[in-house]
Amino acid sequence: MLIYSHTPAGESRDADTAMRREDRVAEQLRLGEDIDAARLRQAWRNVVQALLPKVAPSSRRYLEEMTPVGIEGDVVRLQLDSAFGRNWVQQRFQRDLQESLSQQLGCAVVVQLVGADAVSEPPPPPVAAPVAPTARSAPPLPRPQFNPSFTFESFVVGATNRLAHAAAVAVAQGNTRRYNPLFLYSPPGLGKTHLMHAIGQAFLQRVPNACIMYLSGEEFVRGYVQAMRQQKADEFRERYRAVQLWLVDDVQFIAGKERTQEEFFHIFNMLHAAGKQLVLSSDKAPRELIGVEERLRSRFEMGLCADIAPPDWETRIAILLNKAARDGVELPLEVAEFIADKVQSNVRVLEGVLTRLIAQSSLAGEPLTLTLAAQALQAYLVNAQPQPVQTPSLERIVRVVCDELGVPLEELLGSSRRSEVVQARQIAAFLAREATGESWQRIAQALGRADHTTVLHAYKQAEQRLRHDARLRERVQRLRQRVG
Repeated sequence: MLIYSHTPAGESRDADTAMRREDRVAEQLRLGEDIDAARLRQAWRNVVQALLPKVAPSSRRYLEEMTPVGIEGDVVRLQLDSAFGRNWVQQRFQRDLQESLSQQLGCAVVVQLVGADAVSEPPPPPVAAPVAPTARSAPPLPRPQFNPSFTFESFVVGATNRLAHAAAVAVAQGNTRRYNPLFLYSPPGLGKTHLMHAIGQAFLQRVPNACIMYLSGEEFVRGYVQAMRQQKADEFRERYRAVQLWLVDDVQFIAGKERTQEEFFHIFNMLHAAGKQLVLSSDKAPRELIGVEERLRSRFEMGLCADIAPPDWETRIAILLNKAARDGVELPLEVAEFIADKVQSNVRVLEGVLTRLIAQSSLAGEPLTLTLAAQALQAYLVNAQPQPVQTPSLERIVRVVCDELGVPLEELLGSSRRSEVVQARQIAAFLAREATGESWQRIAQALGRADHTTVLHAYKQAEQRLRHDARLRERVQRLRQRVG
């Protein structure tokens, strides 16, 4: 027999609300939770309810099986026993989880996904006997050996490395999390390792007891292979949990090594999810790393990718003068300009030539001359004999520019406003001023201009374009060499 009881709708809703509130209180008391744990559990429930409609029914079980296990500082730990499930969630919903939980909790948090073996049990009550360390505890990491010469102060900043330098300084100072990871790439010998060492040393100055790991991609491969042979893969990964700053030089070395990339992927995710800073370098951009898995390449691009191009002529001269000053040697400007003209693509070679020059000068008791510099260059280049220094004429500069850029001389000297002619005129004005130091009036006459202010404007336009156009800088460098 069914018995019906009539209750007003408003009173029914109030009763239901009260019952649900009592159920939550009872559940909290039953679980013995503190306030933070209860807030986290409720926030997670709201997040899951919001995300489930975005997930295919066949994949919802991964979100439904996840449970919050704790919050430490700004790191929220979520447990999911399935390794495949954790990888699936990280690839698709890591950012959504972090943003939603941050909104629910009212503060910025980082999500860390862990398996059952990584969930720590509540600490046991104190006993008289000390607790023995677990078998999985890893030995402490050795302190990195950074080159004391590779600092930000000794790094010469130019147009081709300004972004990479600024990002490296920001990372070392801990000013931003947007550059995580910071990925530096360039051909060999342009300063990537210098910046990596500078980051590590500046970070230690700010946080003296910081746990930093600096290694090359090759060293990572060797370490992992050795751990596998000794059946210590778990211990290998555990060593990284305490790392606050992970510096990996020449990461391209892991290309083609599937098991090593799998381990690298898990360590990368573990540190990144915990909010630790990662800095990687390579000889190529992430998209050009052949043999590296797509999931790794995409993670390398999550933060900031900064390239370092070969230094321009002025920067090469500054590098030489800077190194000479650090070595306590006064390098004549004409010698620095001569070496900078001959070595254009590699800073290591540039500094190597200078080191050889200084050594020859010291051993022979001779001053630093162009002749001695040519001898030092013989180990790296051929036909490096210095030529007599002559100031090119304005007319020669104009003819060389027209020949190099394929612009008729009469058009450059005339009133043509075609874009290629205007660009050639700007470059000619720039080279004429830089190479000869002539007055604006004389340069204007050589370019067929009646008003010197038009030449000054052309010079400034060329100067501005050179700051941002690497290809134009190389072309101007070739023109410098041609005009002599």
